[in-house]
Amino acid sequence: MDARTIRKLLQCVQTTEERVAMTHALDVFCAEHRTIGRRKGNWLYLLPSDRDTLRQILAAEGIDPTTSPDAWEGKTRAQALALGNDEKLAHDPVKRRRLAVKALAPSATVDIGSGPLHLPAFCHLDVDYNEIHVGTHDVIIVVENWECFDRIHMAARRLQFPGVSPLVVWRGDTSATRADAMLAWLSSIQQPVAAFVDYDPAGLVIAGSLPRLTHLVVPELDELARLLEKGLSERFRTQLPGCQRILDESTDRHIGPVWKLIRAKGKALPQEHFVS
Repeated sequence: MDARTIRKLLQCVQTTEERVAMTHALDVFCAEHRTIGRRKGNWLYLLPSDRDTLRQILAAEGIDPTTSPDAWEGKTRAQALALGNDEKLAHDPVKRRRLAVKALAPSATVDIGSGPLHLPAFCHLDVDYNEIHVGTHDVIIVVENWECFDRIHMAARRLQFPGVSPLVVWRGDTSATRADAMLAWLSSIQQPVAAFVDYDPAGLVIAGSLPRLTHLVVPELDELARLLEKGLSERFRTQLPGCQRILDESTDRHIGPVWKLIRAKGKALPQEHFVS
């Protein structure tokens, strides 16, 4: 039985109301258990005997019928097993709180609370952000794209990055290492933040969304202008409608000059240019 159905059945047996609102999960369940309840419009009417049957079904699934429907909120898969026999009932995916971090170069160290570590090129640490301590790093560098994060040591040879001992973190996406997890972690620490993003409207919006932004990793503007001459016009035009107003209204002193240049050129430059 899937998690949504179990949570809905717990609501059914615990409510004092005569009826409960139908959901897709409950509709599917009732189609398989036609003798339970009486369907009327968008409601399911339940008798005490119906609730008794639902309690038996939940117990057979290893779920205590008195368990709160919200009991799995924020639980890991291992913690979820203490509440039921299926670890997949946990709301938090296994890697919801994961970050990918590394040092700027193999010669530098990364310290997440267990002492300094040297990592080879193209290597990183996959960590739970609740369990790391990064007080020895004086700045956090957020990298937009995975390839550039993976090859950050190559970009460090061509661009000026801030900090004496920076910690590099991948921005993440919607997969295992999530962008929202990275932002939540940034909000929980104190270090200043630098952004290494694509030189395009979307990249600048990402940079502007970061808390405590104190640095935008960018070549000298004359050099960026030269590189933009061979940039991507179509990417710029595609991104412009969703980003222009945000960037035009931005008062960030790091983003403003770069946006003015990119807008004037009408072109975009992928950050991968500096790791190729």
